[in-house]
Amino acid sequence: MRRRILAGALLPAAFVLAGCGEDLGDKPDFSSSEEPALWNPCDALDADWVEQEFGVRTTEQNGTPTQPECRFRPDTDGDAVITAEYLQFGGTLDEAWEQMAPGDDADVRTPEVAGADDARIVVDRTRQNLSLTGFVENGDLIQIVNVVDPAPYRADELQQGVRRMLEVLSEHATDAGVS
Repeated sequence: MRRRILAGALLPAAFVLAGCGEDLGDKPDFSSSEEPALWNPCDALDADWVEQEFGVRTTEQNGTPTQPECRFRPDTDGDAVITAEYLQFGGTLDEAWEQMAPGDDADVRTPEVAGADDARIVVDRTRQNLSLTGFVENGDLIQIVNVVDPAPYRADELQQGVRRMLEVLSEHATDAGVS
């Protein structure tokens, strides 16, 4: 992933140098096959765990090695949808948070998560649904958990589930040496 980012950053420089009249040799090949993804949060989770923590029977969808996806689709209409994803970020969660710029009225919690550098849970309640987004930072890895539950929702139980999911993801990152 970092190679693709680096290649993208170097591409404009190649265009500038190409106009200088010098023979730069062969063009770089940016079309190589994709490498397997670094990480899939589903490696630490499964539908049984989700049912135990969130009280929702789900079907796990975890994508492919090059297109990871970690989604727990509810087996019953009206139950919560739970997803987990990640991003690699060279800064801290605080720096990423500044870029996201949540409003001053956002309901943001800062749970203690063992082994993590930082963690946040954003709670958004409306009459129609409850949306929870959790973030956990382990080094350059920021994992994100999203839960959307239509009304009537179980706010306290779902918030505890998100906090616990952040703990499991942080522990897995630490154990895997990704952090």
